[in-house]
Amino acid sequence: MTENKLQIAMVCHGNICRSPMAEAVTFTLLEKYGLTNKVSVESFGTHAYHVGEDADKRSKAALSRHGWPVFVHRARQLKTEDLERLNIILCADRNNLSHVKYMSRKLSFPPKEISLLRSYDPDASEGADVPDPYYDGQAVFDAVLEIIESACQYFVQSLTDIFRLA
Repeated sequence: MTENKLQIAMVCHGNICRSPMAEAVTFTLLEKYGLTNKVSVESFGTHAYHVGEDADKRSKAALSRHGWPVFVHRARQLKTEDLERLNIILCADRNNLSHVKYMSRKLSFPPKEISLLRSYDPDASEGADVPDPYYDGQAVFDAVLEIIESACQYFVQSLTDIFRLA
């Protein structure tokens, strides 16, 4: 990543289910719209439970079944130094959002935006979370991926609008 790129982070609890799916979908959409030279995306968890682990096999299966690429992934925990370089942080749920806002409260230069991923989806109710599928079966992972796909599509579309006007 270079400093002149808009730096985006997808954040969930452990960085093995929702945020890796959102990262894969967003990266692929950025490629589709020719924005990878202007925007980078990565993912993190707010907690360290799964640091170093691959994405959950059910997340990878959902991505593959829905035609999205499955990338090599190693779970990471969001740190203060990450917050200092990121421009936009999109959180899977309100707990993650609160955690990230709390972490960034004393930064001299916090990210420009810290919000819920679903805030970009006009069909989602205000404050809607991306449900955590971790304790559920494959069908729930597929349903959660559909929620992520919709929100990411609207988010990347908003970026294409911004870069078109710039």
